[in-house]
Amino acid sequence: MKNSTAFWKNKGQWILEMGVLFAVFAVFAFAAYNGVRDQSADFFARETVWEKILLYAGIFAGVVPVFYLIFQAVLVCFYRPVYKDDISDEELPGCTVIVPAYNEGSAVAETLRALLKSDYPADKLEIIAVNDGSADDTWSWMTLAAGESGGRIKTINLEQNKGKKNALYIGFNQAKHDIVVTIDSDSFVKSDTLRNLVLPFEDPKVGGSAGVVRVRNIDRGMIPRILDVCFVFSCDFIRSAQSAIGAVLCSPGAISAYRKSALLPHLDGWLHQTFLGKPSTIGEDRALTSILLRNDYHVVLQNTALVETCVPENYPQLCRTLIRWTRGDVREGLLMIRHFYKRFNFGDWRLTALKINLGCQLLGLMLPVVMFPLMIFTFISCAGNIMFVVSYLIFATWLWAMIPAVLYANRETPLKAAWAFVSALFSLFALSWVCLYSWITMNNPGWMTRNVSKDGEMKKTAVRGVHGN
Repeated sequence: MKNSTAFWKNKGQWILEMGVLFAVFAVFAFAAYNGVRDQSADFFARETVWEKILLYAGIFAGVVPVFYLIFQAVLVCFYRPVYKDDISDEELPGCTVIVPAYNEGSAVAETLRALLKSDYPADKLEIIAVNDGSADDTWSWMTLAAGESGGRIKTINLEQNKGKKNALYIGFNQAKHDIVVTIDSDSFVKSDTLRNLVLPFEDPKVGGSAGVVRVRNIDRGMIPRILDVCFVFSCDFIRSAQSAIGAVLCSPGAISAYRKSALLPHLDGWLHQTFLGKPSTIGEDRALTSILLRNDYHVVLQNTALVETCVPENYPQLCRTLIRWTRGDVREGLLMIRHFYKRFNFGDWRLTALKINLGCQLLGLMLPVVMFPLMIFTFISCAGNIMFVVSYLIFATWLWAMIPAVLYANRETPLKAAWAFVSALFSLFALSWVCLYSWITMNNPGWMTRNVSKDGEMKKTAVRGVHGN
Protein backbone atom coordinates (compact mmCIF):
# COMPACT_ATOMS: atom_id res chain seq x y z
CA MET A 1 0.00 0.00 0.00
CA LYS A 2 1.48 3.35 -1.02
CA ASN A 3 1.65 6.56 0.94
CA SER A 4 2.64 8.70 -2.03
CA THR A 5 0.88 8.99 -5.34
CA ALA A 6 1.43 6.55 -8.15
CA PHE A 7 1.35 9.40 -10.66
CA TRP A 8 4.91 10.55 -10.09
CA LYS A 9 6.29 7.02 -9.99
CA ASN A 10 5.06 5.92 -13.39
CA LYS A 11 3.42 8.79 -15.25
CA GLY A 12 2.85 6.93 -18.52
CA GLN A 13 1.17 3.93 -16.94
CA TRP A 14 -0.92 6.20 -14.73
CA ILE A 15 -2.21 8.19 -17.71
CA LEU A 16 -2.98 5.00 -19.65
CA GLU A 17 -4.91 3.43 -16.80
CA MET A 18 -6.73 6.69 -16.13
CA GLY A 19 -7.78 6.78 -19.77
CA VAL A 20 -9.16 3.25 -19.48
CA LEU A 21 -11.01 4.20 -16.31
CA PHE A 22 -12.63 7.26 -17.92
CA ALA A 23 -13.50 5.23 -21.03
CA VAL A 24 -15.31 2.62 -18.96
CA PHE A 25 -17.00 5.36 -16.98
CA ALA A 26 -18.13 7.10 -20.16
CA VAL A 27 -19.64 3.90 -21.61
CA PHE A 28 -21.67 3.13 -18.49
CA ALA A 29 -22.65 6.76 -17.92
CA PHE A 30 -23.80 7.10 -21.55
CA ALA A 31 -25.84 3.91 -21.29
CA ALA A 32 -27.49 5.12 -18.08
CA TYR A 33 -28.09 8.57 -19.59
CA ASN A 34 -29.76 7.02 -22.64
CA GLY A 35 -32.00 5.06 -20.32
CA VAL A 36 -33.01 8.29 -18.58
CA ARG A 37 -33.51 10.20 -21.85
CA ASP A 38 -35.52 7.48 -23.57
CA GLN A 39 -37.88 6.97 -20.66
CA SER A 40 -38.18 10.51 -19.33
CA ALA A 41 -40.70 11.86 -21.84
CA ASP A 42 -43.20 9.09 -21.13
CA PHE A 43 -42.55 9.23 -17.40
CA PHE A 44 -43.14 12.94 -16.95
CA ALA A 45 -46.02 13.05 -19.46
CA ARG A 46 -48.11 11.14 -16.94
CA GLU A 47 -47.71 13.96 -14.39
CA THR A 48 -49.23 12.14 -11.45
CA VAL A 49 -48.84 13.59 -7.98
CA TRP A 50 -46.38 10.92 -6.89
CA GLU A 51 -44.26 11.36 -9.98
CA LYS A 52 -44.06 15.11 -9.33
CA ILE A 53 -43.01 14.39 -5.76
CA LEU A 54 -40.37 12.02 -7.06
CA LEU A 55 -39.14 14.62 -9.54
CA TYR A 56 -38.76 17.41 -6.99
CA ALA A 57 -37.28 15.09 -4.37
CA GLY A 58 -34.80 13.80 -6.93
CA ILE A 59 -33.80 17.35 -7.90
CA PHE A 60 -33.36 18.33 -4.24
CA ALA A 61 -31.41 15.16 -3.51
CA GLY A 62 -29.11 16.03 -6.39
CA VAL A 63 -28.67 19.76 -5.71
CA VAL A 64 -27.65 19.43 -2.05
CA PRO A 65 -24.77 16.98 -2.65
CA VAL A 66 -23.55 18.98 -5.65
CA PHE A 67 -23.46 22.19 -3.59
CA TYR A 68 -21.71 20.35 -0.75
CA LEU A 69 -19.10 18.86 -3.08
CA ILE A 70 -18.36 22.22 -4.71
CA PHE A 71 -18.01 23.86 -1.31
CA GLN A 72 -15.71 21.08 -0.08
CA ALA A 73 -13.63 21.27 -3.26
CA VAL A 74 -13.03 24.98 -2.65
CA LEU A 75 -11.95 24.32 0.93
CA VAL A 76 -9.64 21.48 -0.08
CA CYS A 77 -7.60 23.96 -2.11
CA PHE A 78 -6.65 25.68 1.15
CA TYR A 79 -5.72 22.55 3.11
CA ARG A 80 -2.11 22.30 4.24
CA PRO A 81 -0.79 19.71 6.72
CA VAL A 82 1.93 20.70 9.17
CA TYR A 83 5.36 19.80 7.81
CA LYS A 84 8.63 19.97 9.69
CA ASP A 85 11.44 18.06 8.01
CA ASP A 86 14.17 18.04 10.63
CA ILE A 87 12.31 18.19 13.92
CA SER A 88 14.58 17.05 16.74
CA ASP A 89 13.59 14.79 19.61
CA GLU A 90 13.97 17.74 21.97
CA GLU A 91 11.30 19.69 20.08
CA LEU A 92 8.70 16.92 20.32
CA PRO A 93 6.12 17.17 23.11
CA GLY A 94 5.53 14.45 25.66
CA CYS A 95 2.89 12.04 24.37
CA THR A 96 0.65 9.47 26.04
CA VAL A 97 -0.93 6.74 23.89
CA ILE A 98 -4.08 5.01 25.16
CA VAL A 99 -5.05 1.63 23.70
CA PRO A 100 -8.43 0.40 25.02
CA ALA A 101 -9.22 -3.23 24.22
CA TYR A 102 -12.21 -5.53 24.63
CA ASN A 103 -12.17 -9.11 23.36
CA GLU A 104 -9.43 -8.29 20.89
CA GLY A 105 -7.22 -11.34 21.45
CA SER A 106 -3.74 -11.36 19.92
CA ALA A 107 -4.39 -8.25 17.80
CA VAL A 108 -3.83 -5.98 20.81
CA ALA A 109 -0.30 -7.34 21.21
CA GLU A 110 0.49 -6.51 17.58
CA THR A 111 -0.92 -3.00 18.05
CA LEU A 112 1.29 -2.44 21.09
CA ARG A 113 4.38 -3.87 19.39
CA ALA A 114 3.87 -1.48 16.47
CA LEU A 115 3.75 1.43 18.93
CA LEU A 116 7.03 0.31 20.50
CA LYS A 117 8.67 0.56 17.07
CA SER A 118 7.66 4.21 16.72
CA ASP A 119 10.35 6.74 15.90
CA TYR A 120 9.53 8.71 19.03
CA PRO A 121 11.86 9.34 21.99
CA ALA A 122 11.18 6.67 24.59
CA ASP A 123 11.50 9.11 27.48
CA LYS A 124 8.67 11.22 26.00
CA LEU A 125 6.33 8.37 25.06
CA GLU A 126 3.95 6.79 27.56
CA ILE A 127 1.81 3.82 26.45
CA ILE A 128 -1.27 2.84 28.48
CA ALA A 129 -3.12 -0.35 27.54
CA VAL A 130 -6.56 -0.78 29.13
CA ASN A 131 -8.28 -4.17 29.18
CA ASP A 132 -11.99 -3.38 29.39
CA GLY A 133 -13.16 -6.53 31.15
CA SER A 134 -12.50 -8.83 28.19
CA ALA A 135 -13.96 -12.34 28.38
CA ASP A 136 -11.27 -13.82 26.11
CA ASP A 137 -7.45 -13.88 26.35
CA THR A 138 -6.93 -10.18 25.60
CA TRP A 139 -5.39 -9.53 29.03
CA SER A 140 -2.85 -12.32 28.52
CA TRP A 141 -1.73 -10.86 25.18
CA MET A 142 -1.63 -7.38 26.68
CA THR A 143 0.61 -8.44 29.56
CA LEU A 144 2.81 -10.40 27.15
CA ALA A 145 3.44 -7.28 25.05
CA ALA A 146 4.00 -5.24 28.21
CA GLY A 147 6.56 -7.76 29.39
CA GLU A 148 8.43 -7.41 26.10
CA SER A 149 8.47 -3.59 26.35
CA GLY A 150 11.01 -3.21 29.12
CA GLY A 151 8.58 -1.27 31.27
CA ARG A 152 7.43 1.10 28.53
CA ILE A 153 3.81 -0.16 28.53
CA LYS A 154 1.55 0.42 31.51
CA THR A 155 -1.37 -2.03 31.71
CA ILE A 156 -4.72 -1.53 33.42
CA ASN A 157 -7.09 -4.46 33.91
CA LEU A 158 -10.75 -3.59 34.47
CA GLU A 159 -12.69 -6.46 35.98
CA GLN A 160 -16.00 -5.39 34.48
CA ASN A 161 -16.71 -4.33 30.91
CA LYS A 162 -18.04 -0.77 30.97
CA GLY A 163 -17.37 0.27 27.39
CA LYS A 164 -14.67 1.99 25.38
CA LYS A 165 -15.63 5.43 26.66
CA ASN A 166 -14.98 4.41 30.27
CA ALA A 167 -11.66 2.80 29.33
CA LEU A 168 -10.56 5.99 27.58
CA TYR A 169 -11.70 8.08 30.54
CA ILE A 170 -9.48 6.08 32.87
CA GLY A 171 -6.61 6.38 30.41
CA PHE A 172 -7.01 10.17 30.12
CA ASN A 173 -6.92 10.55 33.88
CA GLN A 174 -3.83 8.33 34.15
CA ALA A 175 -1.96 10.10 31.33
CA LYS A 176 1.07 12.13 32.45
CA HIS A 177 1.44 14.11 29.21
CA ASP A 178 -0.80 16.84 27.78
CA ILE A 179 -0.88 15.34 24.28
CA VAL A 180 -2.94 12.15 24.38
CA VAL A 181 -3.25 9.80 21.40
CA THR A 182 -6.06 7.25 21.24
CA ILE A 183 -5.65 4.17 19.06
CA ASP A 184 -8.03 1.28 18.47
CA SER A 185 -6.73 -2.10 19.56
CA ASP A 186 -6.90 -3.47 16.01
CA SER A 187 -5.03 -0.55 14.41
CA PHE A 188 -1.35 -0.42 13.51
CA VAL A 189 0.84 2.69 13.29
CA LYS A 190 3.84 3.27 11.05
CA SER A 191 7.18 4.25 12.57
CA ASP A 192 6.62 7.97 11.88
CA THR A 193 2.88 8.14 12.64
CA LEU A 194 3.10 9.57 16.15
CA ARG A 195 5.88 11.97 15.21
CA ASN A 196 3.75 13.46 12.43
CA LEU A 197 0.47 13.36 14.36
CA VAL A 198 1.63 15.68 17.16
CA LEU A 199 3.11 18.41 14.93
CA PRO A 200 -0.08 20.55 14.73
CA PHE A 201 -0.06 21.03 18.53
CA GLU A 202 2.65 23.67 18.17
CA ASP A 203 -0.33 25.94 17.54
CA PRO A 204 -2.05 26.55 20.91
CA LYS A 205 -5.41 26.90 19.15
CA VAL A 206 -5.27 23.24 18.03
CA GLY A 207 -7.07 20.86 20.37
CA GLY A 208 -7.23 17.77 18.16
CA SER A 209 -5.30 16.12 15.35
CA ALA A 210 -6.77 13.38 13.16
CA GLY A 211 -4.67 10.78 11.39
CA VAL A 212 -5.24 9.10 8.04
CA VAL A 213 -6.77 5.62 8.14
CA ARG A 214 -6.31 2.88 5.58
CA VAL A 215 -7.58 -0.70 5.52
CA ARG A 216 -5.18 -3.38 6.75
CA ASN A 217 -7.20 -6.45 5.75
CA ILE A 218 -7.84 -5.15 2.22
CA ASP A 219 -7.24 -8.55 0.58
CA ARG A 220 -10.06 -10.20 2.52
CA GLY A 221 -12.86 -9.52 0.05
CA MET A 222 -14.97 -6.88 -1.63
CA ILE A 223 -16.14 -5.04 1.48
CA PRO A 224 -12.64 -4.17 2.78
CA ARG A 225 -11.75 -2.88 -0.69
CA ILE A 226 -14.74 -0.59 -0.99
CA LEU A 227 -14.22 0.63 2.58
CA ASP A 228 -10.66 1.56 1.69
CA VAL A 229 -12.07 3.74 -1.10
CA CYS A 230 -14.42 5.35 1.41
CA PHE A 231 -11.59 6.02 3.84
CA VAL A 232 -9.47 7.70 1.16
CA PHE A 233 -12.44 9.87 0.12
CA SER A 234 -13.16 10.71 3.75
CA CYS A 235 -9.57 11.72 4.56
CA ASP A 236 -8.30 13.17 1.27
CA PHE A 237 -11.46 15.14 0.53
CA ILE A 238 -13.98 15.54 3.36
CA ARG A 239 -11.63 15.82 6.33
CA SER A 240 -9.08 17.80 4.30
CA ALA A 241 -11.77 20.37 3.49
CA GLN A 242 -12.94 20.52 7.09
CA SER A 243 -9.34 20.84 8.28
CA ALA A 244 -8.86 23.91 6.10
CA ILE A 245 -11.15 25.78 8.50
CA GLY A 246 -9.80 23.95 11.56
CA ALA A 247 -13.08 22.10 12.06
CA VAL A 248 -12.80 18.37 11.38
CA LEU A 249 -16.18 17.14 12.60
CA CYS A 250 -15.06 13.66 13.64
CA SER A 251 -11.52 12.70 14.59
CA PRO A 252 -11.37 8.91 13.97
CA GLY A 253 -11.26 6.40 16.77
CA ALA A 254 -8.57 4.45 14.95
CA ILE A 255 -5.98 7.24 15.41
CA SER A 256 -6.46 10.67 16.97
CA ALA A 257 -4.53 13.02 19.22
CA TYR A 258 -6.05 15.43 21.73
CA ARG A 259 -4.89 18.22 24.01
CA LYS A 260 -5.70 16.82 27.45
CA SER A 261 -5.91 20.22 29.13
CA ALA A 262 -8.65 21.22 26.68
CA LEU A 263 -10.72 18.10 27.38
CA LEU A 264 -10.12 17.54 31.08
CA PRO A 265 -12.79 20.01 32.36
CA HIS A 266 -15.39 18.25 30.20
CA LEU A 267 -14.46 14.56 30.59
CA ASP A 268 -16.94 13.85 33.39
CA GLY A 269 -19.79 15.24 31.32
CA TRP A 270 -18.55 13.28 28.28
CA LEU A 271 -18.43 10.04 30.30
CA HIS A 272 -21.96 10.47 31.65
CA GLN A 273 -23.48 11.96 28.48
CA THR A 274 -27.05 10.90 27.74
CA PHE A 275 -29.26 11.17 24.69
CA LEU A 276 -33.04 10.77 24.82
CA GLY A 277 -32.71 9.49 28.37
CA LYS A 278 -30.14 6.77 27.66
CA PRO A 279 -26.35 6.70 28.19
CA SER A 280 -24.36 7.67 25.10
CA THR A 281 -21.89 4.79 24.95
CA ILE A 282 -21.14 5.00 21.21
CA GLY A 283 -19.63 7.71 19.04
CA GLU A 284 -17.06 8.64 21.67
CA ASP A 285 -14.65 9.92 19.02
CA ARG A 286 -17.23 12.23 17.50
CA ALA A 287 -18.22 13.45 20.99
CA LEU A 288 -14.62 14.33 21.93
CA THR A 289 -14.26 16.27 18.69
CA SER A 290 -17.52 18.10 19.37
CA ILE A 291 -16.29 19.17 22.81
CA LEU A 292 -13.19 20.74 21.31
CA LEU A 293 -15.09 22.55 18.56
CA ARG A 294 -17.75 23.85 20.95
CA ASN A 295 -14.96 25.34 23.07
CA ASP A 296 -13.40 27.09 20.07
CA TYR A 297 -10.42 24.77 19.64
CA HIS A 298 -9.33 23.76 16.16
CA VAL A 299 -9.40 20.11 15.07
CA VAL A 300 -7.23 19.38 12.04
CA LEU A 301 -6.25 16.52 9.74
CA GLN A 302 -2.59 15.54 9.63
CA ASN A 303 -2.43 13.51 6.42
CA THR A 304 1.14 12.41 7.04
CA ALA A 305 0.11 10.37 10.10
CA LEU A 306 -0.95 6.96 8.78
CA VAL A 307 -2.56 4.04 10.57
CA GLU A 308 -3.89 0.78 9.15
CA THR A 309 -6.99 -0.72 10.73
CA CYS A 310 -9.02 -3.90 10.39
CA VAL A 311 -12.53 -3.47 8.99
CA PRO A 312 -15.64 -5.65 8.55
CA GLU A 313 -15.31 -8.42 6.00
CA ASN A 314 -18.94 -9.37 5.38
CA TYR A 315 -22.29 -7.67 4.96
CA PRO A 316 -23.78 -8.21 8.46
CA GLN A 317 -20.57 -6.95 10.08
CA LEU A 318 -20.56 -3.91 7.83
CA CYS A 319 -24.18 -3.02 8.57
CA ARG A 320 -23.69 -3.20 12.34
CA THR A 321 -20.65 -0.96 12.14
CA LEU A 322 -22.32 1.61 9.85
CA ILE A 323 -25.43 1.71 12.06
CA ARG A 324 -23.27 2.46 15.10
CA TRP A 325 -21.35 5.19 13.29
CA THR A 326 -24.53 6.76 11.89
CA ARG A 327 -26.26 6.80 15.26
CA GLY A 328 -23.28 8.70 16.68
CA ASP A 329 -23.33 11.12 13.74
CA VAL A 330 -27.05 11.80 14.19
CA ARG A 331 -26.72 12.42 17.92
CA GLU A 332 -23.68 14.70 17.74
CA GLY A 333 -24.94 16.41 14.58
CA LEU A 334 -28.14 17.45 16.33
CA LEU A 335 -26.23 18.66 19.40
CA MET A 336 -23.74 20.63 17.29
CA ILE A 337 -26.50 22.23 15.20
CA ARG A 338 -28.22 23.36 18.39
CA HIS A 339 -24.98 24.90 19.69
CA PHE A 340 -23.53 26.60 16.61
CA TYR A 341 -26.73 27.81 14.98
CA LYS A 342 -27.38 29.95 18.03
CA ARG A 343 -24.21 31.90 17.29
CA PHE A 344 -24.38 34.69 14.72
CA ASN A 345 -21.27 36.43 13.44
CA PHE A 346 -21.42 36.96 9.70
CA GLY A 347 -17.89 38.34 9.71
CA ASP A 348 -16.51 35.06 11.04
CA TRP A 349 -15.93 33.02 7.86
CA ARG A 350 -14.75 29.97 9.82
CA LEU A 351 -17.99 29.85 11.83
CA THR A 352 -20.04 30.30 8.65
CA ALA A 353 -18.16 27.51 6.88
CA LEU A 354 -18.58 25.26 9.92
CA LYS A 355 -22.33 25.90 9.92
CA ILE A 356 -22.53 25.02 6.22
CA ASN A 357 -20.62 21.78 6.80
CA LEU A 358 -22.82 20.84 9.75
CA GLY A 359 -26.02 21.64 7.88
CA CYS A 360 -24.99 19.73 4.77
CA GLN A 361 -23.86 16.73 6.79
CA LEU A 362 -27.14 16.57 8.69
CA LEU A 363 -29.10 16.97 5.45
CA GLY A 364 -27.01 14.17 4.01
CA LEU A 365 -28.08 11.95 6.89
CA MET A 366 -31.72 12.99 6.49
CA LEU A 367 -32.01 12.57 2.71
CA PRO A 368 -31.91 8.75 2.78
CA VAL A 369 -34.66 8.80 5.39
CA VAL A 370 -36.93 10.39 2.78
CA MET A 371 -35.45 8.93 -0.38
CA PHE A 372 -35.32 5.27 0.63
CA PRO A 373 -39.09 4.90 1.30
CA LEU A 374 -39.78 7.04 -1.76
CA MET A 375 -37.53 4.83 -3.89
CA ILE A 376 -39.33 1.69 -2.68
CA PHE A 377 -42.72 3.28 -3.38
CA THR A 378 -41.54 4.34 -6.84
CA PHE A 379 -40.43 0.84 -7.72
CA ILE A 380 -43.90 -0.42 -6.77
CA SER A 381 -46.11 2.34 -8.18
CA CYS A 382 -44.13 3.06 -11.35
CA ALA A 383 -43.48 -0.47 -12.51
CA GLY A 384 -44.11 0.58 -16.10
CA ASN A 385 -41.25 3.09 -15.89
CA ILE A 386 -38.91 1.04 -13.77
CA MET A 387 -36.07 1.39 -16.28
CA PHE A 388 -36.24 5.18 -16.03
CA VAL A 389 -35.98 5.09 -12.25
CA VAL A 390 -33.12 2.58 -12.27
CA SER A 391 -31.27 4.43 -15.03
CA TYR A 392 -31.62 7.74 -13.21
CA LEU A 393 -30.31 6.28 -9.94
CA ILE A 394 -27.36 4.58 -11.63
CA PHE A 395 -26.48 7.67 -13.67
CA ALA A 396 -26.52 9.95 -10.61
CA THR A 397 -24.56 7.44 -8.52
CA TRP A 398 -22.02 6.95 -11.30
CA LEU A 399 -21.40 10.70 -11.50
CA TRP A 400 -21.02 10.94 -7.72
CA ALA A 401 -18.43 8.14 -7.75
CA MET A 402 -16.05 10.05 -10.00
CA ILE A 403 -14.59 12.12 -7.15
CA PRO A 404 -13.61 9.17 -4.93
CA ALA A 405 -12.43 7.36 -8.06
CA VAL A 406 -9.99 10.16 -8.95
CA LEU A 407 -8.78 10.44 -5.35
CA TYR A 408 -8.24 6.69 -5.11
CA ALA A 409 -6.45 6.62 -8.45
CA ASN A 410 -4.11 9.23 -7.05
CA ARG A 411 -3.41 7.13 -3.95
CA GLU A 412 -3.26 3.76 -5.70
CA THR A 413 -3.78 3.15 -9.43
CA PRO A 414 -6.59 4.11 -11.83
CA LEU A 415 -7.55 0.47 -12.34
CA LYS A 416 -7.99 -0.03 -8.61
CA ALA A 417 -10.10 3.13 -8.62
CA ALA A 418 -12.84 1.09 -10.33
CA TRP A 419 -13.73 0.00 -6.80
CA ALA A 420 -15.15 3.49 -6.29
CA PHE A 421 -17.97 2.70 -8.73
CA VAL A 422 -18.54 -0.69 -7.09
CA SER A 423 -18.70 1.09 -3.74
CA ALA A 424 -21.22 3.66 -4.99
CA LEU A 425 -23.58 1.10 -6.50
CA PHE A 426 -23.25 -1.18 -3.46
CA SER A 427 -24.11 1.72 -1.17
CA LEU A 428 -27.14 2.62 -3.30
CA PHE A 429 -28.72 -0.81 -3.50
CA ALA A 430 -27.44 -2.53 -0.33
CA LEU A 431 -26.94 0.21 2.26
CA SER A 432 -29.58 2.88 1.56
CA TRP A 433 -31.65 1.61 4.47
CA VAL A 434 -28.92 2.14 7.08
CA CYS A 435 -29.60 5.85 7.65
CA LEU A 436 -33.35 5.31 8.01
CA TYR A 437 -32.85 2.49 10.50
CA SER A 438 -30.25 4.52 12.42
CA TRP A 439 -32.64 7.45 12.81
CA ILE A 440 -35.40 5.16 14.03
CA THR A 441 -33.08 3.52 16.57
CA MET A 442 -30.83 6.51 17.31
CA ASN A 443 -31.29 6.23 21.09
CA ASN A 444 -30.04 2.62 21.07
CA PRO A 445 -26.60 2.76 22.75
CA GLY A 446 -25.58 -0.79 21.80
CA TRP A 447 -22.01 -1.22 20.49
CA MET A 448 -22.85 -4.42 18.51
CA THR A 449 -19.22 -5.23 17.74
CA ARG A 450 -17.94 -7.72 20.29
CA ASN A 451 -19.55 -10.74 21.88
CA VAL A 452 -18.55 -14.02 23.45
CA SER A 453 -20.20 -17.37 22.86
CA LYS A 454 -21.46 -19.52 25.72
CA ASP A 455 -18.30 -21.62 25.78
CA GLY A 456 -16.19 -18.48 26.24
CA GLU A 457 -14.80 -18.27 22.75
CA MET A 458 -14.63 -14.72 21.47
CA LYS A 459 -16.54 -13.81 18.33
CA LYS A 460 -16.09 -10.58 16.40
CA THR A 461 -19.46 -9.55 15.06
CA ALA A 462 -17.83 -6.50 13.58
CA VAL A 463 -14.47 -4.85 13.64
CA ARG A 464 -13.70 -1.38 14.86
CA GLY A 465 -12.43 0.77 12.08
CA VAL A 466 -12.67 4.46 11.38
CA HIS A 467 -15.61 6.79 11.63
CA GLY A 468 -16.04 7.97 7.91
CA ASN A 469 -17.37 11.53 8.37
